[in-house]
Amino acid sequence: METVDLFSGCGGLSLGFQNAGFEILAAFDKWEPAVKVYRDNFDHPIYDTDLAIEEGLEFVKSIKPKMIIGGPPCQDFSSAGKRDETLGRADLTISYANIVASANPE
Repeated sequence: METVDLFSGCGGLSLGFQNAGFEILAAFDKWEPAVKVYRDNFDHPIYDTDLAIEEGLEFVKSIKPKMIIGGPPCQDFSSAGKRDETLGRADLTISYANIVASANPE
């Protein structure tokens, strides 16, 4: 199944899905160190893209994935984090949900 990985980090989720037989079309992250590691470990593209803006959403939709996986940042609301939702990363969970709802994968 054709899949994209949003907020992919270094690629742990991509690796698991790839090993399970899913075709990872692309990955997306905005943290440069993670993007560099991802590029070194996978043949498919990773895009240094801001998924909180409309252009990011439209780019993901243009790939037409059948499945979307991802790990949006949770430090702002997780009990293991600072639990301060005003820091901005918690909003990326909303962006993730909006992308999935808008792209409407199988």
